[in-house]
Amino acid sequence: MKFEFWTTPGHTHIKAILEDGDSTIGTREEGAGTQIELNQTTLTYDYEVNDIHPDILGLICMVNFYPFIGKSVTFPFPVSERLQAAFSIPWFHLSKRLEFNNIDRKIPKYTGNQIALSFGGGIDSTAVHKMFPEAFVVHEGHIKEGTLVNSSIHQIVNNLGPEKGRIVVSNQRYVSEPGGWHSWPCSTVTSLLLATDMNIGIILIGAPLGATQLWKNGLRYWDRHRSRKWHGFSGSHWQSVFHSIGIPMFSPIMGTTEIQSMRISLPSLKKDQVTYCIANQGVECFRCTKCLRRDIIRAIVEEEYSPNWENYNSIYIHNFLEARPLFMGHIFAYALSHSIVLPDWIESRLSDIVPIKGEWPMKIFEKTFEFCPQPWSEMLRLRVLEYIEPMSEMEVNSLKQYHLTKGKISLITRVRRMIKPDQFIR
Repeated sequence: MKFEFWTTPGHTHIKAILEDGDSTIGTREEGAGTQIELNQTTLTYDYEVNDIHPDILGLICMVNFYPFIGKSVTFPFPVSERLQAAFSIPWFHLSKRLEFNNIDRKIPKYTGNQIALSFGGGIDSTAVHKMFPEAFVVHEGHIKEGTLVNSSIHQIVNNLGPEKGRIVVSNQRYVSEPGGWHSWPCSTVTSLLLATDMNIGIILIGAPLGATQLWKNGLRYWDRHRSRKWHGFSGSHWQSVFHSIGIPMFSPIMGTTEIQSMRISLPSLKKDQVTYCIANQGVECFRCTKCLRRDIIRAIVEEEYSPNWENYNSIYIHNFLEARPLFMGHIFAYALSHSIVLPDWIESRLSDIVPIKGEWPMKIFEKTFEFCPQPWSEMLRLRVLEYIEPMSEMEVNSLKQYHLTKGKISLITRVRRMIKPDQFIR
C-alpha cells in the first residue's frame, strides 16, 4: 500500500493507494474482529497541519489502514527504523510481516513536552480531564455520509475555549462498512495530527481496568506485564508502537474501574457535562447496554440515584445479560455485593456471577504506571494518587485471582448439563 499526504486551506488529507496484495476487505483490529469493507481511501481532517514528524504520519497511516495492507507500505515521507521495528514485534508478526519501502536511518526521534487528552466525553475521559486539567483536549467529530454526526460532546469541548480544547472533524470512522474505527488507536489520530505543531509529548486516554487488565473485558485478570514478551514495552502492541516512536499513549486509569471514574466524574455528570451515549439524537438513550452499565455504576456511587430499570427491560438487554462472558462483568459482580437493589429480572440473569466482596474495584493498581515511560510515569502516578487510593497487596492478589464465574454454576446451567443436547430446545 502506498500513501499520499497533502493539505488544503483548513484541511489535511491522507490517501491510501492499494497495490498488489492489498485488499478492500479486512478485519477490524479490536473486539471480536468484525469483517469490514473499505469504501473510501481518502481521509480528511478539518485541521491544516503545518509540520508533522514522519513517524507520526506513518503511524496515522498504519492505525487507519492496517487491516487492508498486504505485504508492504510506502509512506508519504521516509520513516525511521524505529517505526519499522515497532511493527516487527511478535504480536504483529502473527498477522502479517510487512516490508517498509522507505526508511531513513537519520530521522531523529520525536519528542514533545505538552500533554494531550483524546477525549470521548464519557465518564472515563472526563475523570482523566478532572485529574489533568492542563491537558489539551482533542475530540473527533465524525462525518458520516457527508453529514456531521450530532453529539452533545461538541458543546462540552467548545465551552473549554480554543486554548484548552479543539474538535477535529474527520470521516475516518465511516470510510468502511460497517462503520467504526479500524483499530482502537484511531481514537487518538486527531491528537497525533496536532502533536508536532503543538509539541505534544504524551497522549492520555480514558481506558479503565476492565478494558486493559481483564481478559474478555471483565472475565478474569490478564497479566499485562507478562504479555510484554509478545506486545512490547506497553503490554499492548499498539501502545508499544506509540512508545517506540517517542509519543507514548497511556491511560492513567488503566489500574482502576469505571466505578472510580464515575465517582470522579459525578460532579460533571450532574451538570450535564458528560456524554457516554449519543444514540438519542446526540444524548443518552437509557435503553442500551452502555447506559445500563452507567446507571448501575451511578447507583453504586450516588446513594440517592434511582434509575428507571424498566427502561432496560427488553429482549435486547435480557440477551446481553445472559451472554457469557458478560461484557464488563466485573461491574455487575461488584454491584451484587453492594447496597444497590436490582430488579429480579436483572438479578436472576446474574445468578452464576461471583460477587466481588473486596474493594479493589474502587482502588488503583499502582504497577500499571510501569507501562508509561519516564519522565511521565512518576508525575502521572503521583497525580492520580491524589484522587484514588492504591490497592493493598491483599487487594492486588484479589484482583489477580478474580474470575467472573469460576466456582459458581447457576441452576439453569446445572439443568442444561443434565439434559442431552438433542433434548434441549432453547
